Amino acid sequence: MTLVEPTEAAPELLWQAKDLLAVLDRRSETSSAKNDQRRLEAAADRLLVACEFPSLLRSVASDLERVPLAGPAATAGGEALGGPGGGPAGGSVRHQAAWALAGRLLGDPGLPDPADGATSALSACAFREETASAVLAAITALVHSNRPEAAISWCDAVLPDAARLAADTWAPRLLAARAEASLHRGDVLVGLARAEAVLDMVPPQRWGAWIGGPLSCLVAGYTDLAEPGAAKEWVRRPVPAPIYETRHCLGYLYARGHFHLAAGEHRSALADFMSCGRLLASWGLDPDLYAWRLAAAAAYLGVGDHDNALTMVDSQLDRVAPAGDRARVFGRSGARGRRRQELREELFATLQDTSGRPGFLSSLRILQWGDLPGAVPHRVARYKVTDRYAGYLDQLSPSEQRVALLAAQGETNQKIARSLSITVSTVEQHLTRTYRKLRVAGRSELRRKLG
Repeated sequence: MTLVEPTEAAPELLWQAKDLLAVLDRRSETSSAKNDQRRLEAAADRLLVACEFPSLLRSVASDLERVPLAGPAATAGGEALGGPGGGPAGGSVRHQAAWALAGRLLGDPGLPDPADGATSALSACAFREETASAVLAAITALVHSNRPEAAISWCDAVLPDAARLAADTWAPRLLAARAEASLHRGDVLVGLARAEAVLDMVPPQRWGAWIGGPLSCLVAGYTDLAEPGAAKEWVRRPVPAPIYETRHCLGYLYARGHFHLAAGEHRSALADFMSCGRLLASWGLDPDLYAWRLAAAAAYLGVGDHDNALTMVDSQLDRVAPAGDRARVFGRSGARGRRRQELREELFATLQDTSGRPGFLSSLRILQWGDLPGAVPHRVARYKVTDRYAGYLDQLSPSEQRVALLAAQGETNQKIARSLSITVSTVEQHLTRTYRKLRVAGRSELRRKLG
């Protein structure tokens, strides 16, 4: 990463990143009003550093949002510097690119649209040494915003300029981003070719934590093509321990989890997927950067844990619809409840039919972006979720079954009583016996078993 001063090396460890952020913060505080340019450059670089070390990102982003940045102030390149909401006319394109990546990583609806910000910044920013890290940040934001075609186009446009720079780091990193974009677009063979070319250009030992990018592409690509031998060769490559302090470990864990899933190593797969989810949560990042929930559901199905698989499917269903449509489409009662149940069944069918098979990772990418199971290339037979819970239902009397199933769908006791033409007291008695027989503590646990 190119920082404010050419002599300042990009941090490779978390403590180095913290030290550098402190230096940049002091530089911003001591800059005079006449030197806004230097203060704002330091602020932009703080954000770019934090994007690489996500445990620092939310704090840095909050600081920069709270402190209004004076501007515009002209840089040597004729750019204007400003806050996260500004375009090139009211905020620096470097800053806009950094905020595009930060906004995508954080998934904060209060920030400008990452894809729009990235495109605007790239359109106004020439590729050179002092803008290289920002250009790469903007392209990465496009990749993770499901804009692979745009990311590929920009990579191809700036790669010749990157190749002409004295530093030999930017062309390989751009090519690694292009490999990832190709995988997201479904061009697996192209992505693999680009990723292997990257490691031919720069030996793996020189990549540091950035090795997670090309390695993720190679493991994921060969796994998706059902070439376990080639995938295993890359999984066996050691990765440096500091990678787990950076965002580059997320894609690596997710890809390695799919390798284990395809190999039938379901518990190892589950460990990788859940680690990915825990890191996203602990760093305060957007939990939908990767489709780890559905991948974890597939791993749970592999070990026969259908309760937790259903919990993961429900969690994903709660997130795939836009906020305005979620209640309409994914509600838990009436027609909405029936629609939700249909989607759950289709998701289960998709996971059961495609889990660990060629193309599974690509199928999850389709589902990750809100497309319903019917968008997956091949249809599967309907799979009744309730069939998995016949053992639970067999423990209940017919009357208890009717009450329990309605309660699991989110109906109130009063509505259940009206639907079944019984008293509320009778509903409560049936539920009390149901909780005891199924060893559940209440409605939420009942929903996980029978919902």
